[in-house]
Amino acid sequence: MADDGYSGGIVVTIANAMVIAGFFAISLYNVLEINIQVFFTFLKWKGLYFWSLLISSWGIVLHSVGFLLQFFQLCTNDYVNITIITLGGIPMVIGQSVVLYSRLHLIVYDRRKIRWVLIMIISSFFLFTVPPTILNYGSNSSNPAPFIGPFKVYEKVMLFGFAAQEITISGIYLWETRKMLRVMEPGMSEAPRRVMRHLIYVNILVILMDLSIIGTELGGLHDIQTTYKSAVYSVKLKLEFPVLNQLRNLVKREGRGYSWSSSHLSSVRSPGQGYDLSTRRHSSVMQPVFFQQQISPSIAPRQSPLKPKALPDVESCTPPEDYFLSGKPPK
Repeated sequence: MADDGYSGGIVVTIANAMVIAGFFAISLYNVLEINIQVFFTFLKWKGLYFWSLLISSWGIVLHSVGFLLQFFQLCTNDYVNITIITLGGIPMVIGQSVVLYSRLHLIVYDRRKIRWVLIMIISSFFLFTVPPTILNYGSNSSNPAPFIGPFKVYEKVMLFGFAAQEITISGIYLWETRKMLRVMEPGMSEAPRRVMRHLIYVNILVILMDLSIIGTELGGLHDIQTTYKSAVYSVKLKLEFPVLNQLRNLVKREGRGYSWSSSHLSSVRSPGQGYDLSTRRHSSVMQPVFFQQQISPSIAPRQSPLKPKALPDVESCTPPEDYFLSGKPPK
């Protein structure tokens, strides 16, 4: 057995084993809660946002179980353990980025920017999942020596790469939200501002959690980092629901002041009705759904005063003879 967790089982103290077990329990509990919330919140079980939430949460379970089997050699076949870890790790990490991407159109009006985010996510799959998966299988083979060194290096590259990706997407949220807050009129309701600020706080917290994963790995705590990573990703998914609740409350209070497409807000349950955050087709430059604001009186176009119309004469008000027979109004 090794003591670093890169190959086969590990030898750890009771304290570290309890920490690993604790993060494992947190991950499973959060995933259970996430799935219950998803199935009881969404009215329509479809859409990119819905499935990315579910698949990412299921990946957390496989990722955690795989490392538990490997570290404590509950399954002595390391190829089986690595397969479970891989089948869980890829949807867990990529799925989190897809969750962020799937609601990006709510505040970003530039379709090209959204497309570049999608290209970045697809590229990260080939750059940061395929090479470490091959090295991971090699590190747990009968001849692990040639693979362990490169795997340790690429493991850190993978962490930095995915952290940079999520920080980039969160940075886009922060930038676009900040711009919207600056152009909001002083006389507007406080509810939209509060939702915007909440979105900023959530994305800052996501960035800090990504940095904490990197710090754990750089601190030489790879065995703890693997299960801590699962717990962090489960917490990040749970943060999606406060965002959903804020949007739901905004729609309920400001429903007449903001235009929310029914395709966005029709499949997430709220008291009596719901909303949906699935993606939709955009024009190349569009107004963000989140900020389709009702025109305020200060900038509303001037209208000419109404002029009284001349009263019609009595003969023009008399219905034709066949009106009551045909049931059709006079032309």
